[in-house]
Amino acid sequence: MKLALTIGASDPTAGAGIQMDLKVFHALGVYGLTIITAITSQSTIEFSSVFPLTEQAINSQFKTLLKDLKPYAAKTGMIYSKEAFQCIIENIKKFNIKNLVIDPVITSTLGAKLIEDDAFEVLKEELIPLSIAVTANIPEAEMLTGLKIRDFEGMYEASKIVYQMGTRSVIIKGGHFDKKAVDVFYDGRVFHKLEGEKIPGEFHGTGCAFSSAFVSFLCKNYNPFEAFKASKDFVRKAIENSLKLGHGINLLII
Repeated sequence: MKLALTIGASDPTAGAGIQMDLKVFHALGVYGLTIITAITSQSTIEFSSVFPLTEQAINSQFKTLLKDLKPYAAKTGMIYSKEAFQCIIENIKKFNIKNLVIDPVITSTLGAKLIEDDAFEVLKEELIPLSIAVTANIPEAEMLTGLKIRDFEGMYEASKIVYQMGTRSVIIKGGHFDKKAVDVFYDGRVFHKLEGEKIPGEFHGTGCAFSSAFVSFLCKNYNPFEAFKASKDFVRKAIENSLKLGHGINLLII
């Protein structure tokens, strides 16, 4: 069984973050490892607090875990501070972590800010060049590129800009469009577009589920485009099975 590492924050609803990643890894037959970067206080109706872990705490997790267990692939989710980014980048290089997927978490589904301003340039300039793929939704792609994405052409242009940051493939998810759920994949040579019907409602953790599914399919020897297609299908099924377990946004059922 291959090992997958998720580097991100704890979500007590288990609808996103580290908890969601572990559920997806398990569902897809991959053994999940974790490096926790922060603890959040949130529910389906409220996001109240972020408690970032220290560099010492993050470093200690890497040092202890990775001298014993070697992941085949890894993903990053919420990384709050510039110092945490730099610590994680140093450890990714030190432990030669391959098949890195970046989910550039910027805000929560409920609108809370999940990255400090001075950390954003480190994400773009130092972390993205280490990755095999970046999986961004429309608002994240707009933040990364400075473009206002209004249509498919905007998605294509944003994909080119993110690719030029040094990753090997770019996925932009169009779930924020009104009528269709259109995702694009770009590997520096060819664009691919997948369309699907948009399912009405608000859903927690779709980005985490997609990126952790993508990592899982890489572990199962899918190439990045195959992993893209399989992950879109996986998340669609999770959305279709979602339930309103609290008083706010729906939680995905994996």
